[in-house]
Amino acid sequence: MTGGGIVGFVLGSVLAIMAVSAQASIPAVYTNDNIWTSTHDQPVSFEQDQWGNFFGFTKTGKSFSQVNIKNSLNIRLQKFAIDEAFFYVSDRGIITADSDIMALSIYLTMG
Repeated sequence: MTGGGIVGFVLGSVLAIMAVSAQASIPAVYTNDNIWTSTHDQPVSFEQDQWGNFFGFTKTGKSFSQVNIKNSLNIRLQKFAIDEAFFYVSDRGIITADSDIMALSIYLTMG
């Protein structure tokens, strides 16, 4: 699978996860503490820019993004963010980390 295909698959998977209802209701603000246990707001639109970043909106008007993390190792890593919540998307899976550098470090250990 190409880099673009992987990112498209991962973004599609993330959007599908967001569309699945969980037990709780959609929070007023997504945080790293509630993103995995809350009902996920349904995405209604998203666009890709010329650099491979994605931006979109949910049914309730929340904006979300998935942007490339630049690094000297040429690792394709993107940060997904909605409200205060964020996580990282890679060809090795989803990474939860407090910073870009920490996410890159975790990525390298997933080898």
